[in-house]
Amino acid sequence: MKFNVRKEGKLHERRRSGYQLPVMGRRMLFLGICFLVFGSFVKHPFYMSVTEIEYRPQQKELQIACKIFIDDLEDALKAETKRSITLSDEKQKADHQALIYKYLQQHFKLILDGKPVTYEMLGFEKEQEAVWNYLVVKNVSPFKTATVYNDVLYQLRDGQINIIHFKANNNTQSYRLNAPTVQHNFQW
Repeated sequence: MKFNVRKEGKLHERRRSGYQLPVMGRRMLFLGICFLVFGSFVKHPFYMSVTEIEYRPQQKELQIACKIFIDDLEDALKAETKRSITLSDEKQKADHQALIYKYLQQHFKLILDGKPVTYEMLGFEKEQEAVWNYLVVKNVSPFKTATVYNDVLYQLRDGQINIIHFKANNNTQSYRLNAPTVQHNFQW
């Protein structure tokens, strides 16, 4: 089953259509691509995830796309479930989506204006050496502050870096979380 980008929202559509990130985002993305390229020859020496969050006031939604290296995510799921996980196994995709969602609920949280929000998982898809995980928060009213808690893969990798790009009110802010730092506050 292929993930339906058009049905799910503009963030994912823009990501596929060549959307240009701000300069800092492009630099971080370039580094991420370098890690992916060199990672295809050896086990990648850098550990990072990239999360894009966009507030869509017209739809009253936060659209979230989180990119994680496949082998790292499989290792994290294996550590949590105590069983072998192969995300490329299409027969197990629904089970894997439930496992990823449960993992993300524990390691990725959002707080808007001091109130925690709940997100839904729309799906995930493989892209070369990584997995894009698509999430959405519905019925979101305008907000002034957002706290992002992200300790994805921290329990496995000492050098884990989690990059966050957050777009709201026509303003994109980016932040790099280095383990052991687990959260950042964004303000508009």
